[in-house]
Amino acid sequence: MPAVFVPDVLSLIVCDQIIIDRLTGKMSLIGLFSNIGAFQFPVRHPQLCVFATLTEGRGQTPIEIGIIDANDERPPVVQGTAGVEFKDPHALATLNLHFNGLVFPEPGHYRVQLRCHGELLREARLHLAKVKPPERQKNDEEE
Repeated sequence: MPAVFVPDVLSLIVCDQIIIDRLTGKMSLIGLFSNIGAFQFPVRHPQLCVFATLTEGRGQTPIEIGIIDANDERPPVVQGTAGVEFKDPHALATLNLHFNGLVFPEPGHYRVQLRCHGELLREARLHLAKVKPPERQKNDEEE
């Protein structure tokens, strides 16, 4: 049986947007976060991006991505697989994923997980909390 190589994750970041410069290929991560506030649940989050850098991989490597509640009591918010190509084991590979309209069923703690061949590589935490809508201010005409 061939050896299975599992890459090392150097970073795993959750943000609002990833911008890639067309000329240089440099990436800008916009709006890094680990907390989401919502007036009510379930809540649809408009856009969530996941950026990861990996190394020590070999060739084409499948990476499983999932967002689950911390207690693993409900179906995943999202899950899927992306392929990462390692040209050299010492090279860095990047993974940038964009998710639109994710629905979080309840407030609480969630985990963004990267796995390879079923092995957990790294996770980032998200905390979703119910927040009160801002108080409506009375203006002079209403008094």
